[in-house]
Amino acid sequence: MASTQKQIAMAFFDIGGTLGERDAATGKLIPFPSTVSMLATVRDVIGVRIGIITTLGPLSNSQGRALLEQAGLAGFLDPQGFVSEHDVGEVAKPRRAIYEFAAHRVGVPIDRCLYVGENMLEVLGAMAAGMQAVLKPSPPGRELQV
Repeated sequence: MASTQKQIAMAFFDIGGTLGERDAATGKLIPFPSTVSMLATVRDVIGVRIGIITTLGPLSNSQGRALLEQAGLAGFLDPQGFVSEHDVGEVAKPRRAIYEFAAHRVGVPIDRCLYVGENMLEVLGAMAAGMQAVLKPSPPGRELQV
């Protein structure tokens, strides 16, 4: 039986819980130990462009980008690959419009995009929009943190 999945040209990641966690005291993004090597492999070895689909809440897009910059992750991103609810009329994940907007912004058919996140509802939202998607487990014990 032939696979119906298309070759991935763009991988979108969530930030919090997927690439790292924000430090409660400083507000800085602390990448997980595997994040840099994962992003480098996706971009440099596999050859897939990288983007972000995130919900920033009270943070602006420039503040969200600054979090990635100070964490050393911004250099992995496609220039048009940063998308938040602020770009889509405050439509956040898991609503399909944010995933559709992200694919359109980077000029990649939605079925050739991959969404990687730690939240099952957001992964299902990406799939409902037509993206390929994968649930990335958070580090063990994350759910036990207070």
